[in-house]
Amino acid sequence: MNIYIDITESFGAIDYDNAGGIISYINIPPTENIQDKLQVEIFNFVLNLLDEPITSSIESQDLNFLENMDEDGFLIIKKATVTFEKIKGHEKLVRFLDQEEDYLLNEIYRPKLENKDKIYDIGGRSFTSPQLLINLAIISPQKVTLDFSASDHAYIATYHELRNVAETLNLQAKRTQPPIEGIFEVNYRNMHTISDFDAGYRVFKK
Repeated sequence: MNIYIDITESFGAIDYDNAGGIISYINIPPTENIQDKLQVEIFNFVLNLLDEPITSSIESQDLNFLENMDEDGFLIIKKATVTFEKIKGHEKLVRFLDQEEDYLLNEIYRPKLENKDKIYDIGGRSFTSPQLLINLAIISPQKVTLDFSASDHAYIATYHELRNVAETLNLQAKRTQPPIEGIFEVNYRNMHTISDFDAGYRVFKK
């Protein structure tokens, strides 16, 4: 079963920022109308059990899920979806992992910020290009939810144990950049396309 949690006022329960050495990944699936609904996938992160709204919501859906867990432990969610029901705008910052000051992309899509606008921060390594680090600032005036499969988690009781198993958890979640395919792959391009230099395009051949 899937567990759905309203995190509009408890978004900070999502800890993607290297808790105990855990490496998180983020994916932003394409969407037709980003303002009506934005969904972000996040992998391998800690869901803090300190917030009562989080634990209450989980217990109302699955009484046994939190059995033998407490707020001092670490609930690792292997894959989840964060849904913003409506957004006002967003900002995106993309960097290489070893960059601190420079960046590859800083994208701003929003009207002027107004007093009391809610800004939700989320990020991680890129799911499709893991050498990149993505940070999002999402301005959302409406409901934000988190959902994940009840079976897609690990619970670590102590910080010491988390440090010991972080490498294993990271290896399980590790993403590698897929090989180049299609027209940009050299062998495919040489075998299946012919360049028309005068016209300025390539022609596909079987």
